Amino acid sequence: MPEPIASAYQIKISLTGARPPIWRRLLIEPDTTFQDLHRIIQVALGWQGYHLHLFQAGNGRLIGDPAEDFDGMMNFLDETTVPVSSVLNKEGQKLKYEYDFGDSWEHEVKLEKMQPGEQAEPLPKCIQAARQCPPEDVGGLPGFYDFLDAMEDAAHPEHIAVREWCGGEQFDPEFVDLGQINEDLLERDTLFSEAEPDFPPQASDFLGLSPNQVHELLQSPLNCPSVFKPLFNTEAVNRELDTAPMMRMAKALIHDMGDKGIRLTGKGNLPLKHVKAVIEAGGEDIVFPMAGFSAARSEEHVLGVHLTRVLMEVAGFTKKEKGRLLLKKIAAKRIEKKGWLIFYMDMLSAALSQFNWAWMDHSEGLEDVQYIGPFIFWLLSEKGGQWLPVQDYLSDMLRAFPRLPLAAYPVSYASQEQQAKWALEFRMIRLCRMLGLLELNPEYTLMRKEEQQMMRRTGLFEGVFVRV
Repeated sequence: MPEPIASAYQIKISLTGARPPIWRRLLIEPDTTFQDLHRIIQVALGWQGYHLHLFQAGNGRLIGDPAEDFDGMMNFLDETTVPVSSVLNKEGQKLKYEYDFGDSWEHEVKLEKMQPGEQAEPLPKCIQAARQCPPEDVGGLPGFYDFLDAMEDAAHPEHIAVREWCGGEQFDPEFVDLGQINEDLLERDTLFSEAEPDFPPQASDFLGLSPNQVHELLQSPLNCPSVFKPLFNTEAVNRELDTAPMMRMAKALIHDMGDKGIRLTGKGNLPLKHVKAVIEAGGEDIVFPMAGFSAARSEEHVLGVHLTRVLMEVAGFTKKEKGRLLLKKIAAKRIEKKGWLIFYMDMLSAALSQFNWAWMDHSEGLEDVQYIGPFIFWLLSEKGGQWLPVQDYLSDMLRAFPRLPLAAYPVSYASQEQQAKWALEFRMIRLCRMLGLLELNPEYTLMRKEEQQMMRRTGLFEGVFVRV
């Protein structure tokens, strides 16, 4: 007698490595496509669909979005045509789902039961759930655990900053709203309709890099031996360190901290006299170009100063203790022993891998600007030897990553492409300038002839990023 045909799959989706466990148990139709399974997982777990994703079957075969493999080198199976039942057809079988290749959230998808008979309710349906998934762009599981420590302890030195990063909301890791999950599952097509185009995006242009090289560069910009040499001329780089505005500002801040630290204001900011000293060290025209129109009122109103202090904390050089900003003793010894080059490389690494770029403009959306941002290093190495328009670089970024604008929220006053360019300029270009990796032509200020602004790479960039 033939076995009854399953009308529903009971699957369990678990966030790999999470302790305590984070999981969802769902009923889905066996002929659900992998594209729809991606959407189901996003909604059920609470992800936002900001990043790339990929399925891997037990035999190693990859299943994904063909638009993310435009040249066919990854040899994806097309997730829009492959049903789940063609891969999972025995109870106990598993596959892997990875989301956000930066934070690398891996999930195990396990087929627990194959249920025969008609289903009384529409599918998919989440029948059990445990705990919230982490916030987007929190930095993988290590970052999530640090986030929870700071969020749950009001006395934690990072508590206020973490709450602000989280939009001022409290994060309860145990909270799950099963009813809301199921409502959203039924509306998933609508939720994803604005995020996915009805036409295939154009092929990306990586200006001479292969897709594998691009992947390596984006994953590990400071350790991508197929693109840039892992070793560089230490003496030459040391000579250029003080050309970086952030280095000059950090040194001024460390000098002011001394052994006793700096007494912070009631809001936890630097006192105004220290803000002015740091602005002077970094260069008023770069750090505070609005000086000709208004006076600096606090640290929060001067992005360059605020960014430098935040990065020093993120990189582990400073801490807040009893209302004072202190240079950690171990950090002081590290600088004394290893020199300022190791300080700069730690700051650069923190800026690329730990710091949330969206904090710079306090806006939501376009989080993938940070993921694709390191591609600017290739562009600077390729064409940055002469003054070229900033707009040319922004256009190159969008040619290489044409799907980026799709993540922008539709607004009446700007196209999605323009919003993407704004985010690239405000986050990527500004951060690279503060780090001393590029310079803007002083003939064109940000307040005048902005569209004509020119940029080129610096000597510091040429020392750190040496092409293979």
